[in-house]
Amino acid sequence: MTQNVTGKEGLSYTIVRSRRRTMSVEIQPHGNVVVRAPSRLPLYEIERFVELKSVWIMRRVRDAEARKALVPTLDGPRSFYHRGSVRTWGFTGDGADLIVPSRLRTENAAMRYVERWQRSEADQLFAEMVADALPKIGVPGLRYQGLRVRTMRRRWGSCSSTGHVTLNGHLIRVPDGCIRGVVVHEVCHLAHLHHGPAFHQLVADVYPEHALADAILDAWTHVLYQEPFTP
Repeated sequence: MTQNVTGKEGLSYTIVRSRRRTMSVEIQPHGNVVVRAPSRLPLYEIERFVELKSVWIMRRVRDAEARKALVPTLDGPRSFYHRGSVRTWGFTGDGADLIVPSRLRTENAAMRYVERWQRSEADQLFAEMVADALPKIGVPGLRYQGLRVRTMRRRWGSCSSTGHVTLNGHLIRVPDGCIRGVVVHEVCHLAHLHHGPAFHQLVADVYPEHALADAILDAWTHVLYQEPFTP
């Protein structure tokens, strides 16, 4: 069960109740505040919990909003993110960046075409970046069993113990440096299936700019929650 609440200081948040014993606060990448609480906990107890944490919550919300402000704004229903830039699609004569075949005269058909085009771009670019990173990790790169690209709502990528690397198709929306950072992160898991010191050292050796790339990617995280062509 969910409930939207506005606190005493104008702080708006969503309460999500479930069969749990403790409360927690989540600041989502787009700045929304979600409070998770036990099903039968009185509302005043939740409000008191939020009030006690209000300074921390507001600081995190401002941080999320500041990061989001670093991302260019979509400027219309035909605009979309592609490799860190705002692109537009249209038909011949529209002056768009991506020209959709004239036979696709409905908006839905045209948008499906753009999505397929982006997926094709993602498949090619991600594969090239993986191929570039594999030799840099040495022998563990031989464990690589293939690349999967799929849409995920919470993660940019993953690497399985079987050697399969999975990347979020939405990565094609963010800057190339950020894409490379995720690719290197997951490829390095072929050598270290953990986030210990050895793993982080390998990531730094393979991609020295990874810390900057990760910081920039934080600003783009909200695009995971954004539907295509929705400003």
